[in-house]
Amino acid sequence: MNKINGLKTAVIAVLAVGMLCACGNKTQPVNGTTESLLTSETATDTEIESNIGNIVTQDVESISVRYYVGYNIASGDMIRNTIPCHTIEISGEDLAMLAELLSELSKDTTDPSSEAYEHIYDHIMDYYELTVNGDLVLHIGNEYGVVVSSDEVFAVPSELYDTVDRIAEEYNEENVYSTLDVDQVTVTNNHGEVLEITDPEQLEMLRTFKYYTINADDEFFEGETNAYVMDLHNGDILEIHFASVIGRLCHADGSSEYVYIQGMEEYLDSVFAE
Repeated sequence: MNKINGLKTAVIAVLAVGMLCACGNKTQPVNGTTESLLTSETATDTEIESNIGNIVTQDVESISVRYYVGYNIASGDMIRNTIPCHTIEISGEDLAMLAELLSELSKDTTDPSSEAYEHIYDHIMDYYELTVNGDLVLHIGNEYGVVVSSDEVFAVPSELYDTVDRIAEEYNEENVYSTLDVDQVTVTNNHGEVLEITDPEQLEMLRTFKYYTINADDEFFEGETNAYVMDLHNGDILEIHFASVIGRLCHADGSSEYVYIQGMEEYLDSVFAE
């Protein structure tokens, strides 16, 4: 699933680069820290020794995944009144798989003053937020992650990221995404040029684009220009905003909704260029 995409000009300013300082990890309460687990009076010397360096030091009983479609956690949290936030409670085989992968995470020991750490710091992202056992909060990207309560950094195995990403995408397909059901489309670009799209391959490509509704109104997008206006020939008109991932879907009854639809403008650019 693609992450961190542009919105209108006023919203682009809130997109975070995803480094530690942008994750908001200083403000989120975490009740059970790694340190408290290691110093617990009930922990044996063997348990303490085996847990040193581990990110997850408990048996994993529950995992929830929080995310935004198209935005990292920090960016999404800043505009969460506009775009939906999704939380999935993991269960069954996925829970067992993720529990095993999380148990293998270890703290990165790279010297923070080294050039190698600069590379790590630049590649820490908060694409997904994982809450383990209700209190240990991790932000993960496709390379590195961070413990929200302590800023401890760890490498993210590709299998861990791919599994979380797959779970989220399956949820999106079932609960979030809509697609265009079209057999003919008339597109007008911002120069007034009109193109009838009837080619089966191009129509099939248009049907693959996924969109979801966002919570915004005309006032929020006042002043935006359209790159394309698409007559879907089913009573709906889809306006694609210029240099954005946002469109407005207008219905025959006069109602409308704003939608996130990444990649449509670029695809129509290529169609008009043919």
